[in-house]
Amino acid sequence: MRDLTPSYVPETGEVILDGPPAGPAGEAGLVPVAGMELAFDRADGHLVRAIVDATAVPAMELVTKLFGRHAAGTLRDLARQADGARPQAMSPAAGLSAALSSLARLDAARATSPVPANSPWWAAEAAVLAEQAGLRSRTLAEAGRASYTQRGGRSHKFRQSGMDVAAEVANLQKSRLPGLHWVLDPGLAPPEVFRPGLTPYSDLRVHRDAGSDVVIVQATLAPGADRQAAGRWHVRLVDPSRPSQWRVLAEAEFKVAGSRLLAELLPPGGSEETWIEVVDDPERPVRSAKAHRIQRALRWADAALRAERAPEGIAPRSTPADWAALGRVAWERCRLDWEAAGDYGRAAAVLVSRMPVPGAVYLAEILGE
Repeated sequence: MRDLTPSYVPETGEVILDGPPAGPAGEAGLVPVAGMELAFDRADGHLVRAIVDATAVPAMELVTKLFGRHAAGTLRDLARQADGARPQAMSPAAGLSAALSSLARLDAARATSPVPANSPWWAAEAAVLAEQAGLRSRTLAEAGRASYTQRGGRSHKFRQSGMDVAAEVANLQKSRLPGLHWVLDPGLAPPEVFRPGLTPYSDLRVHRDAGSDVVIVQATLAPGADRQAAGRWHVRLVDPSRPSQWRVLAEAEFKVAGSRLLAELLPPGGSEETWIEVVDDPERPVRSAKAHRIQRALRWADAALRAERAPEGIAPRSTPADWAALGRVAWERCRLDWEAAGDYGRAAAVLVSRMPVPGAVYLAEILGE
């Protein structure tokens, strides 16, 4: 296991244990107990960071289980800034860290999966992983969700015929509207409203209307989504390079059309790089081009990790070769976006070969419901 080094942050009153940073796939977060936040690498599963409130009893109990019997005292001394307190590297217990990592990565996969987040298989697998990690309250909560949906609660089956991996790869090879980019941020667009696609380019489908300059933006409603609430989401065309008061170039509300959300934008000229954003508040500040690139790099990595798993329940007619092709394209797009964002270290790390990491098997994506 990789060591983490603790430090005290007086401004927040927290102790932060920092390990090796996450690679090109980014982080998967987890709040296992009150007073503790964990972050794991999405690809290799290592513990990147632990943020601990040294006054929170549940957090300190888990610190002891994760880092050993002396760890809690060390962190308390750091938090009290006691004389003689010295940061010392700590190594997480391999079995517990792996269980927590698997749960965090399952949560991250659930948030961007085409399979509905309320599938009972997500909850059932999360319950097993939480039990392995000793998180009793999370175990009971997930087991209750799985039981409720299996007894006839609001579970929505995934339409297996909806995904075609070979078609997705072919679509990625098509030329795009010059200077126009987009990414659907799962942190802003929750899976209970929007159903993700296989890649950023099918999370949102963007094309120019024939015979006009209008850009049409389409998103897919999640099964069972509140159709009335979905209309409050806005689509913006922004130019992050402009002064703040002129960054929003065009804006429209989504309109519900069957299982789709549609919006039309009329972009003005004069911008070299524009981005389409989906936001719940039209006053939300516009992100920088770098922030958009980073978010899209992470989404490409997420698509590549899913392609490596080749989950047959998502696209039962697709072959391993189809999934492998998608994985190659997605990792390459991930590398290009990290490079464009100026993070050449993560861009280079995309090219480093690695072995699949044991963890959750993502039953919902295997079974397709």
